[in-house]
Amino acid sequence: MKILECRSVVPGCNFVTHGESKEEVMLKAAEHVRSAHDVAHMSEELRAKIHAAIREE
Repeated sequence: MKILECRSVVPGCNFVTHGESKEEVMLKAAEHVRSAHDVAHMSEELRAKIHAAIREE
């Protein structure tokens, strides 16, 4: 199981998501970024930061 804690990318954000794969977690993270952080399009830099923050639970 993979886990992403948004605060590891955006300090102060308490969003946490889990998934069977990094791809699943990235999809959930993308939706969170759009709805909670008002980011319409994730840059490659942001995508890379999120990807690097995903870890094994």
